[in-house]
Amino acid sequence: MTERCRRIYRLAGTLLAVVLAMSGCSDPPPAVSAYLTAVNDEWIPGESEVVRWHEIKDEKGPAFTGNDSWQQFLEFTEAQLEEYGVVDIQRNQWTFERWYTSQWLDRSGWSLVSDGATIEVASYGANSGSTGKEGVTAELAFYDPVDPPQDLDGRIVVFSTAVDEALVEQLGNADYEYLSDADSYPVNGLVVPDGLDNDLSAGIFLQLLQVQTFIEIATAGNAAGALFVLDGGSELMAGMYTFPVPQIYDVPSLYLDREQGRRVIADARAGKTATLRLEAETTESTAYQLIGYLPGVNYGTADDEVVQLVTHTDGPSISQDNGAYGILAVIAYMSRIPQAQRPRTLMVFLDCRHFMPGMEAAFAEQDWFARHPGARESIVGMVGIEHLGQIEYVEEGNDLVETGRVYPSLLWASNNEQLVEHAIDAVTTNALPSAYVRNIAVPGIHGRSQGRWFGMAKHAPSLGLPAYGMMGFMGAYWATSSGIERFDAGLFRTQVATLVQLTGRLMTADLAEIQPSR
Repeated sequence: MTERCRRIYRLAGTLLAVVLAMSGCSDPPPAVSAYLTAVNDEWIPGESEVVRWHEIKDEKGPAFTGNDSWQQFLEFTEAQLEEYGVVDIQRNQWTFERWYTSQWLDRSGWSLVSDGATIEVASYGANSGSTGKEGVTAELAFYDPVDPPQDLDGRIVVFSTAVDEALVEQLGNADYEYLSDADSYPVNGLVVPDGLDNDLSAGIFLQLLQVQTFIEIATAGNAAGALFVLDGGSELMAGMYTFPVPQIYDVPSLYLDREQGRRVIADARAGKTATLRLEAETTESTAYQLIGYLPGVNYGTADDEVVQLVTHTDGPSISQDNGAYGILAVIAYMSRIPQAQRPRTLMVFLDCRHFMPGMEAAFAEQDWFARHPGARESIVGMVGIEHLGQIEYVEEGNDLVETGRVYPSLLWASNNEQLVEHAIDAVTTNALPSAYVRNIAVPGIHGRSQGRWFGMAKHAPSLGLPAYGMMGFMGAYWATSSGIERFDAGLFRTQVATLVQLTGRLMTADLAEIQPSR
C-alpha cells in the first residue's frame, strides 16, 4: 500500500466517524483493527530507515540535554512524530546549569601526569568542576576503605572499585517467568564461538554505582581532585560516563582503566605527586520534556483513555537514549491504523532528566506531571522503552570483542497473569532472542527473586498501572565511545515489533482483567 493510499484510508475512517456522529446514528463503533495485536511486519520501519535515524543521532556525538546533539535529535524526532499524526505536541521546558568538557575521542580537555609520567585517561567525571588550563598539582592519596587516609584536604585521591561477585551473580542471574533462545548476530543461525561468556553488564554497572560514594567522600574531605579506577580495559573504559549522574560538584575527576589505574595506585601508595587537568565550563541551557498524542477514537472527550509511552532522551551512547526512536517506530506503525480503530490514545512522553545534573529527583518540580497534577487521571497503561539494538561484547585483555550474539532484552510486566502471558506471547510470536520476561512481584520459575524493575516504567507498579518495560542492559553502552558501529538495526526492529504487540494489548484489553495485584 502506498503512503497516499494509507492517508486516504485514514481520512476515510475519520470521515466515517464524523458522519455517523452528525447523523446521530446508534450503530456500534467501528471494529478494532486486528493489526493492533497481530503485527504486520511491513508496517515496522525498515532497517535502512532505522539506521538513518541513528546516523542523525550519532552525527554530533552523545546527546546530553541542552547540547547541540540533543537538540538535533529532539527536533528530528518531533518532526517525525508530527508527520506520523501526533498532535498537541508540547515542550515542558525550563533552564538549568549545564556542565561540559571535550568528548572522547577528543581528550583535549583532560589529562593526567603522575610522578612525571603521562597517564592515558579513559574519561572525565561528569559535572566535576574544573581545574583550568594549568591543572592542579598535588600529592596523591590512595583511598583504602579498610584503612582510609586521615586527611584528603588538598590531595588528589585515588579510588578503586571492588567487584562484588555475589552482587554480580544476583543482578546478572535474577530469575524470570520466561527466557527465549539466543540467536546469533548479525545473521541468525551462525555458530557463536565457544568461551565468549564473560558478560560485562552487571560488573561494570555495579562498579559505576560505587562512584557516587567516592564523590561524597572526596567532596567531604575537600580533595583537590579525584581519580576513579574501574576494573575495565582501555576499550571498555573509553569515554565511560558517570552514572548515577551527580549534581555539579567541585572536585575535578577523571576515570582510569585497570592498567593505567594500577600505575597510579602504586604512585599514590608511594606518596608521589600528580597533575590533574580537567578544563570544563558551565552554561545556562534549556531542557524540555516532549509530550504529544496519537489520538484514539475518544480523543478530546471525557471518555478518552490513554496509554503512556515513556523514555528518556539523554545519554552517552548510540543506544542508551534511543528509546525515543523505539517510540517513534511504534507511533509510525500505529499511525497506519485509522483513528476510529484505535480504542485508546497513545501519549508520547520523552523525558530529558535522566543524565542531567542530579537526574530526575533534582528536577521533580519541573516534571510535566508535577506541573499538571490531573494529567495522570486518563492514563490507564504504560510502556517504557530504552536501550534498543545492542550487540553483546566481552573483554579480551584491553579489547572489546563481539561475541556473535545480540545483547539480551529485559522485559518487565506488572503483576497480572494476563499481562505476563501477553509478554511471553509477544516474545515468542515475534521471535525476540535472548528475552527475559520478568514479574518482580513474585518468585520466578526457579523459585528465586526476579530482581528489580529498571528503567523509565519502573514506577508503574507503585502507580497501580498495567505496564511493560523493555531495555537492553547495557555492557559497553555506558560509554560515549559506543557509536553507530555498535548498533544492530535488525534487533531494533524485532524489539519494536514486540513492543507494538504489547502496546496494542494495552490499547485493546479489558482494563478490569489486567489490573495489577498489589
